[in-house]
Amino acid sequence: MNVSGNPRRVRPEKQPVILPGSDCKETMESLSFGRRVDITADTESADTYHHHTFVKKSFHRPTFCHHCTEMLWGITKQGLTCEVCNFVSHERCLYNIVTPCSSVASDRIKEPVPHTWSDPVQARKKFCNVCRRKFDDGVLLRCEVCEYYAHLGCLDFVVSDCRKCSNYEESKEMGEKKFVHHWREGNLPPSGKCAFCKCKCGTTECLSSMKCSWCWTMAHCGCYKQLPQSCNYGALAEILMPRSCLSMPVTNASVKADLASKDLKANMMENSAETRAKDDETADGQIVKIYDGYIALSKRNFKTIQVQKDATIQQMIEAALRAYLIKDEASNYYLSSVSDTDGEITEKRLSELDNLTSLTKVSMGKAPSLFLRYEDKDTRRGTIKVFSGDPDTTSVPRPISINSHISVEEVIEMALHKFRIDNSLKQMKQTRYYLRKNEQPTMELARMYVGSLPINLSEFKYKQIIQKMLDEDSMFASIDMVYAQYGSACVSFSDHEAAVKAYKILKDTTYEDKLLTVLFIPEIHLDKLPEDHCPLLVFVNTRSGGCQGIDVQDALRKMLNPHQVFDLDQGGPLPGLHVFSQLKEYKALICGGDGTVGWVLSCLDDIGQESVCSSPPIAVLPLGTGNDLSRVLKWGGGYQQGDDLYQMLQTVMEAEEVKLDRWTVVFEPEGKHTEIDNKSNSSNSSSGDDMPNLFVMNNYFGIGIDADLCLGFHNAREEKPEKFNNRVYNKIVYLRQGMQKLGRKTNCRELNKEILIDVDNKRLKLPTLEGILILNISSWGSGADPWGSSDTQDEFQRASHDDGMLEIIGLTGVMHLGQIQGSLRNGIRLAQASHIRISMKTDMPVQVDGEPWMQLSGEVVVSRSALQATMLKKRKHRIARRNTEPAISGDSAAQRDQAKLVAVNSEEIAQI
Repeated sequence: MNVSGNPRRVRPEKQPVILPGSDCKETMESLSFGRRVDITADTESADTYHHHTFVKKSFHRPTFCHHCTEMLWGITKQGLTCEVCNFVSHERCLYNIVTPCSSVASDRIKEPVPHTWSDPVQARKKFCNVCRRKFDDGVLLRCEVCEYYAHLGCLDFVVSDCRKCSNYEESKEMGEKKFVHHWREGNLPPSGKCAFCKCKCGTTECLSSMKCSWCWTMAHCGCYKQLPQSCNYGALAEILMPRSCLSMPVTNASVKADLASKDLKANMMENSAETRAKDDETADGQIVKIYDGYIALSKRNFKTIQVQKDATIQQMIEAALRAYLIKDEASNYYLSSVSDTDGEITEKRLSELDNLTSLTKVSMGKAPSLFLRYEDKDTRRGTIKVFSGDPDTTSVPRPISINSHISVEEVIEMALHKFRIDNSLKQMKQTRYYLRKNEQPTMELARMYVGSLPINLSEFKYKQIIQKMLDEDSMFASIDMVYAQYGSACVSFSDHEAAVKAYKILKDTTYEDKLLTVLFIPEIHLDKLPEDHCPLLVFVNTRSGGCQGIDVQDALRKMLNPHQVFDLDQGGPLPGLHVFSQLKEYKALICGGDGTVGWVLSCLDDIGQESVCSSPPIAVLPLGTGNDLSRVLKWGGGYQQGDDLYQMLQTVMEAEEVKLDRWTVVFEPEGKHTEIDNKSNSSNSSSGDDMPNLFVMNNYFGIGIDADLCLGFHNAREEKPEKFNNRVYNKIVYLRQGMQKLGRKTNCRELNKEILIDVDNKRLKLPTLEGILILNISSWGSGADPWGSSDTQDEFQRASHDDGMLEIIGLTGVMHLGQIQGSLRNGIRLAQASHIRISMKTDMPVQVDGEPWMQLSGEVVVSRSALQATMLKKRKHRIARRNTEPAISGDSAAQRDQAKLVAVNSEEIAQI
């Protein structure tokens, strides 16, 4: 930062404060509060520009105003820029600025909420919310909840105003809680439109315009104040989990490990400082390192300022205050030099007669290192900040100067004047004032999920195992639930500090060579959940679709409440199902492939008896390779980068419920016979060599050539899993496996001689085949339909996923599979049945829903399961939305019922 020259500073004149209802001739001198205290200490009316320090500047490249987003025109001195936060503005926009300077932005937050930082990443066309500079090729940090961006060097000055996603208050009724917009400045999509003036407000040229992190309402900086303060959560309000019904006193973000090492952070901060110095117009000065105390010195955490070589101490203090974003008088601070003699650090205060030239000589030509210190001249006087009761978290606090003799009554009297409270008799009688400590009125329980424990143990045994791992300072209060079949337990902590200590102990603990899965989970309070809400439970398989799973998870956490989006890589589906287990009605969205859908359905089968809603309707966002179930339900063959997830969530709200038949597949050892219990809810399990392997099939079951190709692909992926992160590459590997077997003799030749099939207690006559497919859905192999369309002359019925019948299809070889994939030929229709028994004389490759293995000779029994799933199918005739922008005011229940009735009538007309 440069303080050379004498730039023209723009400062507004102090405006007199006029009390509402009082005579305008009354002056500040006629007011007497306290004992000689100052009530004009740094009031908001004293600085119309929100504490920006503007200087006129000439820009040598196209520059845009951060308020109106228009270009600054002219040859020289086109506009003004803030010396602290780099805010750029026209002269005509000065008195309309609503964005506070970064030096005072933290003071506007009544209840700080920390950000959830991602790992350092690289991104272009984004702007830092602290220094307002554009990210070119540098490393940045991004909040995963509220789209707050920052350089690593600006991390110490970020404003902790993230979305508060859990705000349960037991004392307040459902209708008493008022929710306001959570505005975030800048980094809007280029196509964004203002909700007030309907003009374009998105830009990639500067940090400007506002967007609500809840309802996604966008507006210009000069327009968003004209919108209603209340937020109705936008078009996704019906499926979004309200923050008022969630309690989560300890979040996973608060216990997250450090983002980067100390060396990386120090290097990045130094590089960031050097970059800012290069951007300065007069980069011919001297660099000085400024430390904020001994802790910063030990961690090498410093800020650099750039001043002229003959700069005075006063100029260096002013530059240091700007570097640390401190808005205060320079006379209240001083600098001291730091020297290290034999490992002992000594500090010497610099006098006003010193200058940078003399300091450089003492430091032997090196960049001097200085301490910035505060000079407390009078310990009996000070300033306090008083916040209003306005629910808007960005309300401006009013500073009040106090001394050692002032009383609370006098502070209240001054606060009335600062906030301009009308002194009417009615308001005076109804107004109450309280002086209290800012803390939670009620102690909420911190709930933790602990997984990867031994399975099938008692609750007492799980309690003993966890207690042995913890100490007295990190002991939990109780065990809420035990899932013995998964080796998991949910525990509660009444002491939040003990919960954090327990998390740090358990996250690195292994039990029986397994690393424990530990995460904090929220609690849903049903009495605060609106009746017309049907929240959406989201599961994301971050390992599906390469890097798409991670991007989808980040996007969904911004559109919805982050506490309703669960990563399947952290504990599987069980934590999310446990959180939603007490809800009477909810929907689920599974982001992954067909295997992920089967995983969630199996877990839902196991704990469904302990949940209020045992079969919630489920939608699918396809991230896998085949995605056959997603194709049948009309959700598409695969998510593509750039697809509109916001529109997809709206489609989920309007989707229709359909049933999906599920089937039990039992592999019986040779020479043994086992009766099948159709009501069994176990899946993908084996309890020993003497018991058959039991599976639940959702899509299809294959024997022979199809399972052989699938097994080859599976083995190749197990050898080099890092290569199989692309859907196109996976299909190429499948094609290569088929080409290798083309023309070769396989162990599936003349499969009809090695198996016997009984359908509904009738022996099926088989032609010459190399494979058998048993279909529950009309899609296989990434969208192919082996059964084909129904024919009126055919003896078979139309295939459906909810008719209680399975389709049995024959395959003649690899060439036949290729013809089916190319829609040139259908499979050989053999039968439709509800109960199938297959006898295998030799070992054969088999696959269930894409999971292949070599099965020993024996019998396979396929029968209908009593566990029928409820799925969500995308509506074919969907009503187009004329206004796709987020609504400002909420719609009523009657309007939603009317819209549903119109949709039903439209479907009936289409069918007719």
